[in-house]
Amino acid sequence: MRIGKERVILIRSAILVGLALLGSGCARSTKFDPAKVSAATVTDVLGKPAPSDIVAGRREYLIGPYDKLGVQVFGVDELNREAQVDAGGNLSLPLIGSVLAAGETPGGLANKLEQLYSQRYLRNPQISVSVLEAVSQQVTIDGAVTKPGLYPVTGNSTLMSAIASANGATEFAKLDQILVFRTVEEKRMVARYSLADIRGGGASDPAIYGNDVIVVGSGPGKLNLRDLLLLTPVIGSFYQLTR
Repeated sequence: MRIGKERVILIRSAILVGLALLGSGCARSTKFDPAKVSAATVTDVLGKPAPSDIVAGRREYLIGPYDKLGVQVFGVDELNREAQVDAGGNLSLPLIGSVLAAGETPGGLANKLEQLYSQRYLRNPQISVSVLEAVSQQVTIDGAVTKPGLYPVTGNSTLMSAIASANGATEFAKLDQILVFRTVEEKRMVARYSLADIRGGGASDPAIYGNDVIVVGSGPGKLNLRDLLLLTPVIGSFYQLTR
């Protein structure tokens, strides 16, 4: 799923400003100072977002406001709908009216709808719910990729699949200079990855969560990544950013 050109420009500008501020704060020392960051491997709890940091605290997709859903009631075509979840997290459907959809998985919402329709209108209904457009859980991909922008996070998204959704890295990309920014337990973290190592089987393909920001570097100084790379000396570990 792509977003409007104006929104992409605003997102990229925000990332550039944020990286510039982080880079200026790190520029006071050109050497790695362990006193200024705290590290945790990706297998540690600090490598994973807390439920309050992202829409979903688990890997299965949770429906959120403004997601576009497809509802199919088998054998009753008149009730099939493509509808958008409103700002309050509710979905409006025929006969049963407004239903709270936010926080439900597609399968969980389908079960909920089956119960509501079976109470008064249908006998043993079979309903499926699919996410047509995911808005509430997205990852921002910027830097040396073909199509920067916001992309949905569904299922078990990984770093490789996320970059592939942006049509891959460009020929100028530095595949060992990929940064993933993540909020973990209300702390801003950053980790460095090597896509070359992942492709070659030398490193595992890390999970990507909603609200992550992925920046693919294209050389020293580009997007002010040089100072941030100094703060991530160990590939595959998250470091806390300090102001």
